[in-house]
Amino acid sequence: MEKFGISSIDAPEKINIEKNENSFEKLTELMQRMAAEINAMVEKEYGMSPLVNEEGRINMNNFSASEDGGIYEQTVIDDHKKSVYDAQRSHSGSFEKIVQDRYLNTYGIETEEGIVAHYRQEQSKKLSNQAEMAITALLHKILKDRFLVVRSSEIDDYFHGMDNLILDKETGALICAFDEVLENPSDSEKVSPKIQKVQNILSKGGAEVSYGIALTNEKKLVRSHVRHIPVFHLNLKKADLMILTENLGDNFDGAVSDNERRIFTQLVDSIEEQKDRAELIVLSNHLARKFSEMNPSLYAMKEYCEKNEQDIV
Repeated sequence: MEKFGISSIDAPEKINIEKNENSFEKLTELMQRMAAEINAMVEKEYGMSPLVNEEGRINMNNFSASEDGGIYEQTVIDDHKKSVYDAQRSHSGSFEKIVQDRYLNTYGIETEEGIVAHYRQEQSKKLSNQAEMAITALLHKILKDRFLVVRSSEIDDYFHGMDNLILDKETGALICAFDEVLENPSDSEKVSPKIQKVQNILSKGGAEVSYGIALTNEKKLVRSHVRHIPVFHLNLKKADLMILTENLGDNFDGAVSDNERRIFTQLVDSIEEQKDRAELIVLSNHLARKFSEMNPSLYAMKEYCEKNEQDIV
């Protein structure tokens, strides 16, 4: 049976695809607005050239020694970019004849570069990437007065497994996070591999970020290769991802909604619980100090939770 020209079997799938496309487009626009805000802020407050690209990711190009404050030779950055491309090439299978034939017949794509570019686009639409964008947008909206929230560079995403960097602009404390989407509430019982991943990273001395940020003793923001960073995983239920995407407005100056406050509070509570759990295991001296240094930052985040709750009441 068909209705409005769409088979009854295909209709829900078509609606889901369209909804996913709409959510992705909205989040992409939010990342562009966030990036513009962040770049304007770092220029005004720190005299720094643009820090992030339009995706809200730390821009690897601006870490070149030819740029003010750059730390890498261009050849190093080029090698990092090639490593990312090679990984995407491998994952897409663009070098395989059967894949090349499928892309040619389905999309009219004739080159390996075109296949990799299409693969990148499809990956960016996945729920995991949308969760990363949504969480980044939410944290930026609520915390931007005190914290700098950015997405990690592509190489740190691919090879260090980090999605976000969160820097306290007052204390210089830095934490890393990676996100996961839970399909339904029962999936919360399946997060043990994520907990194990965090523990493995912590047992090696914490996260490492090749394209990071740091605050000097003089409160100057600098580009830096950073090590021994506390790391956390942030869970977002699929339903909450949809709610959050719908709730986030077109800019970051609007009031915080009930759902935004609820999801933000859950994320902060999760960070606190993971911090308490992590401090029960043996940490390196460097990492133990970093965990201690983030106490004022965590307290400030919790204050934002309470402030927003009071505003609503």
